[in-house]
Amino acid sequence: MKKIIIEISESQHQQLKDYLEKCFNSSIAEESMDDYSLKLTTSFLGSTLDVEMYGKIELGDITWKIED
Repeated sequence: MKKIIIEISESQHQQLKDYLEKCFNSSIAEESMDDYSLKLTTSFLGSTLDVEMYGKIELGDITWKIED
């Protein structure tokens, strides 16, 4: 099986963690549970990662690879 490995910086990780925590707390308060999505965008200019749940957060430039 192949793995997709996405590498993010410590600050991007903290930003992602804070955002998802806020969204999950909103879900609990509203007594509902929404999904979230990760969108990896690649082009010749680089790769970016976006997260959507109760809005959208753009984490910016990231690196990624496919590993065996």
